[in-house]
Amino acid sequence: GSGDFKTISEAVASVPNNNKIRFNIFVKEGVYYENVLVPKKKDNVLIYGEGMANTVISSNLSRLEFPKSTTAATATFSVFADNFIARDIKFVNTAGPEKFQAVAFHSKSNHSAMFRLDFIFGNAAAVFDMCSIRARKPLMQQVVTVTAQGADNQEKSGFSIIRSKILRFEDEEFTAVAYLGRPWKSHATVVIMETELGSLIDPKGWVAWNSSADPPPPTVNLGEFRNYGPGSDVRNRVTWVGYNPVMAEEDAQRFTIDGFINKLGWLNVSCVPYNGSL
Repeated sequence: GSGDFKTISEAVASVPNNNKIRFNIFVKEGVYYENVLVPKKKDNVLIYGEGMANTVISSNLSRLEFPKSTTAATATFSVFADNFIARDIKFVNTAGPEKFQAVAFHSKSNHSAMFRLDFIFGNAAAVFDMCSIRARKPLMQQVVTVTAQGADNQEKSGFSIIRSKILRFEDEEFTAVAYLGRPWKSHATVVIMETELGSLIDPKGWVAWNSSADPPPPTVNLGEFRNYGPGSDVRNRVTWVGYNPVMAEEDAQRFTIDGFINKLGWLNVSCVPYNGSL
């Protein structure tokens, strides 16, 4: 083609270490079969494509092939550098449910932002705003869990899903239930706000990590605020100490973009469009 590099990895390698200014990588339309790593010191990278349906980075690594490795190591695209931005691009892992855990996008980046892209577990402070989260059909006797947040102490960590949609994947019909979250560690924090919840959401809403009747520790922080749709009825939700089915607006504001991840204003200079409040 007419590009400067044959692979995305080659383009990433060309970024100077300790880069201080925005380094743009434009990925033309096509499907790129590779595992990409943006290592530490390759800071301030913007990678953008020609639309979610047109520019695709795909791989199929899974825990089945690498049982002694970590789940994060299966990622199609991994970022360890700071101030990373991605837009108009799709990250895909095609391993499928029969291959156990498999990751499409893995971020260890501070101050990273993604928009207009397809790709939720881990220990980080992250906001998902205006996202379409689609559940795929699981294997027999499996259930779907949207989040598995892994905060294990009182440091600021958690997932906030705002103004989004949690629905079945288009054209897929299945009877398996879905849960908004499965608290992974002792201080797991997840809030779902002003989001459409489809009929796939189980009335209980949330499930314990080991799927037993034992609730998670009272130090978890789970909540819902002004959600709508057939899965949003909270009358039969779990009764855990750490779960709030009807958050007060004052509490909800703490989990907006400005309240949760942008207090220092780093997004203001990132050129990423966002709505900082409810």
